[in-house]
Amino acid sequence: MRLLALPVALAAAFCALPVRAADHVVTAFAGPFRFEPADLTIAPGDTVTFVNGGGFHNVVSDPGSIVTFRCAEGCDGDGGNGDASSSNWSATVAFPEAGVAPYFCEIHGAPGGVGMSGVITVAEEVPTPVLVVEPVALEGAADAGASVTVGFGIANEGAAALDWTADTAETDCATPGLVPWLSLEPAAGTIGIGGPAVAVEVTLDAAALDVGVYSANVCVGSNDPANALLTLPVTFTVNTPDLVFADGFDG
Repeated sequence: MRLLALPVALAAAFCALPVRAADHVVTAFAGPFRFEPADLTIAPGDTVTFVNGGGFHNVVSDPGSIVTFRCAEGCDGDGGNGDASSSNWSATVAFPEAGVAPYFCEIHGAPGGVGMSGVITVAEEVPTPVLVVEPVALEGAADAGASVTVGFGIANEGAAALDWTADTAETDCATPGLVPWLSLEPAAGTIGIGGPAVAVEVTLDAAALDVGVYSANVCVGSNDPANALLTLPVTFTVNTPDLVFADGFDG
């Protein structure tokens, strides 16, 4: 299949959604003792939810951090208890302004990046991926009992890696589900910064369909904050086979 050209101008065709504050998850682990991700860049106004993935831990901000916190079963001073615990604790901390917030586990680390520690950088401009899809609608036709392959391309015009998935839905991409006559290959992937576009093959199969026109949607999800979910309408026309020519009679 020929790789589709994906002009940068196509990005303007998508409706940009307002950027909302995001919540990010940092997990504390044992064996080895670590936070994942240890280094995280977020935007002002975002929150970080620290969770215990196993072990006896807490999370404490370094002296001089832009936000002061000591958390485990909630956070000290906010109705919680920041003492280290081995329970399945979680605690959410807000970061309203730009700056740096290094942190550590009191049991297995220390201020200054010693041992089990990490850094949250709150940046005014956080690099994001930009999802570009072409075309934005699909159509194909096949005789009853046959199939046809069409396709679309996915590109990343942003400054961060793009993680994407492709699914199907009978009607609304908010509730994806199996469409028996529609299949996708590949159905997920990652495109790095400046990486090549990906061609997704969409097979429309009329093997079990009657003559008529069918519709469904391809649903493209991504970590592009402005285009987290795109809907590509699909129209499939199933025609009556030309039985004369199918029997080899041409006149």
